[in-house]
Amino acid sequence: MITIFCTPKNFEGIFKIIQTNAIRSWRYLAEDVEIIIFGKSEGAQKIANEVSAIYYPDVKCSKNGVPLLSDLFYKANKIASFDILLFINSDILLPKRFTSSIKNIKDKFSKFLLVGHRWNLKVENLIDFDEVSTVSSFWETSEIKSKKCSPAAIDYFVFRKNSLKNIPDFVVGRPGYDNWLIWYARRHFIPVVDISEEIIVIHQSHHYNFHNLKNNPKIFDRNKIPIDEDGKSNMELHGDKVLNLLDADFLTVNGRIQKKTSKEYLYRNLGKLSIIFPEFSLFLNIYAKLYRIFFYKNIGSSIFFLIFNKNILRF
Repeated sequence: MITIFCTPKNFEGIFKIIQTNAIRSWRYLAEDVEIIIFGKSEGAQKIANEVSAIYYPDVKCSKNGVPLLSDLFYKANKIASFDILLFINSDILLPKRFTSSIKNIKDKFSKFLLVGHRWNLKVENLIDFDEVSTVSSFWETSEIKSKKCSPAAIDYFVFRKNSLKNIPDFVVGRPGYDNWLIWYARRHFIPVVDISEEIIVIHQSHHYNFHNLKNNPKIFDRNKIPIDEDGKSNMELHGDKVLNLLDADFLTVNGRIQKKTSKEYLYRNLGKLSIIFPEFSLFLNIYAKLYRIFFYKNIGSSIFFLIFNKNILRF
């Protein structure tokens, strides 16, 4: 039992196809899936009626008319019928086994943030989800033709109701809020679980000429998202409080949840702890340097490093 919520763009051009595909794929996950569609985008109410979703048009927006993440999370927590929530971009296709991957995680943790990679694929036609063979063929082809995206691009977040609070006024569809959410979870000792090894989700590729963005805007950093006034607002809100999928502290392998303990993860984690806990940055930076000298390079390790390293994994 899960509540999925999103805020789609206008259903026009390629977005009419890919958003319809995405939302229909969620409806076919299971019978006990609740869908909430937020915002006043053109065509949103129509697709909500089609898939028996809750339509909630009134959400707070930036002065450019783009929904704010804070209000989406606030309202979803109030409206949702189920304890497990999924915030997802409206161009993401989910495979039918997605919900089953959540069960072990929600049974293990009282709080969690479940995330994963997306795989990019160009989809130009509507998918008939009533035809089992068509859907099966689509996913088989997708696994071959899709391309795994950057760990910095995160398009879905599963969490327990009311576990993510006090979300800043990030503008949806602009860079940074996805990376901030991982930072937030790590900051509050909420386990971040990467399910990329178990589940492939498809991001249907599209242009970024929407919400007042020009055809040839300046490109923002690695995500190649056009930067505008709303994008700058997000950057000011998150600052350097950004992490990505490589900073998840758990992953799933063959259906089992595992704590990350690899040498590479520990090395990376040391460098991120001062971002997660800036008030301890002086101490953490000193420890990181000592760890890299004496432990990571295998020059030798004392009992202090072994004991401390077990404690540092808690971060």
